[in-house]
Amino acid sequence: MIRVRIPPSPTGLFHIGTARTALYNYLFAKANKGVMVYRSEDTDRERSKPEFEENITSGLTKLGIIGEEGLHAGGAHGPYRMSERGEIYRKYLEELVAADKAYFCFCSKERLEKMREEQTAKKLPTRYDGACHGLSPAESRKRVTGGESAVIRLRVPTNQDVRWNDLVRGDVVISSGELDDFVIARRIDDPLYNLAVMVDDHLMEISHVIRGEDHISNTPKQILLYQAFGWEIPAFAHLPLILNPDKTKLSKRKNKVSVDDYLADGFLPEGLINYLALLGWTPPSGKEILSLEEMVAEFSLEKVHKGGAIFDMKRLEWVNGEWIKREIEGDVNAFYERLMLDSRLRGNDSLVKKILRDPDFAGRFKKLSEIPEALAPFFELPPYDKALLLNEKFKVTPDILKTVLAAAIAAVEKLEWVKGDASAAPKLSDAMMALVGQLGLKNGQVLWPLRAALSGSEKSPNFATLMVYLGKEEVLKRLEFALKKII
Repeated sequence: MIRVRIPPSPTGLFHIGTARTALYNYLFAKANKGVMVYRSEDTDRERSKPEFEENITSGLTKLGIIGEEGLHAGGAHGPYRMSERGEIYRKYLEELVAADKAYFCFCSKERLEKMREEQTAKKLPTRYDGACHGLSPAESRKRVTGGESAVIRLRVPTNQDVRWNDLVRGDVVISSGELDDFVIARRIDDPLYNLAVMVDDHLMEISHVIRGEDHISNTPKQILLYQAFGWEIPAFAHLPLILNPDKTKLSKRKNKVSVDDYLADGFLPEGLINYLALLGWTPPSGKEILSLEEMVAEFSLEKVHKGGAIFDMKRLEWVNGEWIKREIEGDVNAFYERLMLDSRLRGNDSLVKKILRDPDFAGRFKKLSEIPEALAPFFELPPYDKALLLNEKFKVTPDILKTVLAAAIAAVEKLEWVKGDASAAPKLSDAMMALVGQLGLKNGQVLWPLRAALSGSEKSPNFATLMVYLGKEEVLKRLEFALKKII
């Protein structure tokens, strides 16, 4: 059975890169009718925090990619925190030491630093020189029992090729000669990452390890540990990194990196995971807007790119905007509940839903956070200065402004329409556009004052949309209010 895992370290908020890795694991598992395990690599005791673990769990849940087993759901392979599996790791460390496949190293920090300095001076690779490699296991155990400090190193075989067929990158071969006898534990009850994660993957029956390419250097070490135990080695797939536009690794100095930041800024979970899926993977169908179910149907590791993926904010906003349109067109009532509207707007549910579905309105937004501000002019005219009504670009002078507003008021008084009836938009548009010819002015000289007077803002839906949902009485009120500002 296909079993994958997502094992984030709870040392910070849920990261975009972690979300993309979790998504690919989830898609691969679902595409192959497998299981994704969610666990916590909380071995960094100083930086790991319960609130970060909660944030990651919450983020995976919000994105709908948390899987079926692990911290959130339990399962037959727990516990799912590394910090709670100490006795398990100790058992396997003892096994390696007893079989003389690992040994205690008593070299001091000072000796190791001096050794590296000498190697660097001679332009040699910096690696452990094997000083404790030949110590008697019995004597080493006696020294440790006596209280002497020692780390534990794996005996790395010489002249052996460590190879694997990476499901993204193809065949990879590393000579064991490039590795030293690396440390696998600080002491018998304090394992390091490579030992702990390998034991967890084996005991949790992980069949495929899908992770970022920054873990490639860990893979030969973990394969050597699998071989030392005689365990079956899982398949490995290393994903391309997510990069800033300047091709540096995605960092919070240049971009928001927390999933919560994007959700709070108005990105839909559907839009965010859709975009993340495209960061390093090409759907065979060529479609860019896909639901989670559609991604599952198309996903395969063969279509994952080898090169780094550039994080493009404009493309994310476009994808999210397409999802906003899809959600409004699908179920406006459900979409309405996702908006964070204040009481002023909440008191006009029916009209707000009509506005949301108006084609001129619905297709304008890249983020949910933009919608409340755009809705506000339909229900309340914000304070504005008369300078807003004038416009140097369109050559709207005070005299032209008075003429336009007076003519618009006279034209509106002759019109009749039902408030909220979108079918009235063409009639209202034609009536106002007719003023351009009647007054001998240019489009901008008429349309700018109309839109500014009706919205009280530089940016708003077009004047006909505003008129439809404001209704005749409110339109006249706002036009007369604008006229009074310049009389």
